[in-house]
Amino acid sequence: MRYVFIVNPVAGKKNPYGSVYPLMQEYFHQNGMECTCHITNQPRQATELARQQGEKGDPVRIYAVGGDGTLSEVAAGAVGLNHVEVGVIPCGSGNDFVKSFGPIKNFLSPEKQLAAKSQKIDMIESDGQYSINLCSIGMDAKVAYEMVKFKDIPYISGPAAYNLALVKVLLGKIGDRLKVEIDGERTCEGRYLFALAGNGRYYGGGYCGAPKALPDDGLLDFILVKKPPLYQIPGLVKIYKEGGHLDSPAFKTLVTFRRGREMKVTAFKPVIANFDGECRALEQVSFRAVPGAVRFIVPSP
Repeated sequence: MRYVFIVNPVAGKKNPYGSVYPLMQEYFHQNGMECTCHITNQPRQATELARQQGEKGDPVRIYAVGGDGTLSEVAAGAVGLNHVEVGVIPCGSGNDFVKSFGPIKNFLSPEKQLAAKSQKIDMIESDGQYSINLCSIGMDAKVAYEMVKFKDIPYISGPAAYNLALVKVLLGKIGDRLKVEIDGERTCEGRYLFALAGNGRYYGGGYCGAPKALPDDGLLDFILVKKPPLYQIPGLVKIYKEGGHLDSPAFKTLVTFRRGREMKVTAFKPVIANFDGECRALEQVSFRAVPGAVRFIVPSP
């Protein structure tokens, strides 16, 4: 078994190559495990590096050292390669995907990482782009887009950056007219805050957007939230963050929840879409489940 670390040097507030990775490297070496390290310096390079390592054909564990975006890129490079196991050393600003599998401290333990087993999990495909956690279009994607700007401010954590971005978006125009189809059926059309496709449960530094999502069930959780009166939003945000929106009376007339394989969304003007934190403006997008796409390393308690 080979061990490869792909490090995003700008993840979080401290360069993981000088803070987190040395601890992992030392432990692996002490236990007779040789490992190599690659440092990324541009977007999507982690995908290319992971694919190159996987194409060698031998069993390999590739660890993403960074946040959710780094993990998503590494996993995208390992799609369909059964001899490749993907792990993560979470040191980004949010580290949301691993929250679906237990405490973050398990993933930061070299001992537990080395002893961990892998399991097949699903991914989300959107016109050839793969995501591992959550994708969306609408207001929350706008928040993710604005969040990047706040994350660059010193001493602003991931959750704080998300909250500041949320306030900025709420001060502008919210709600987009969307037409949504799930598994080939025209489900609804109207003005929505956002439409979300969840493989993992958390995003945005701790917001539980898809509280019932299972990363290994071969399906995605699709959640749509209609635009409410502006004065209701502050109270709804708290419920949403805690993952109570699927069962809360406050959301009864606002939320639509479906579990399925594919959601197609058409907007009537360009709207920001979010793919594990990567954002761009689109008028049409699809989110499709890819069952058992990658082998994910899950440290046990």
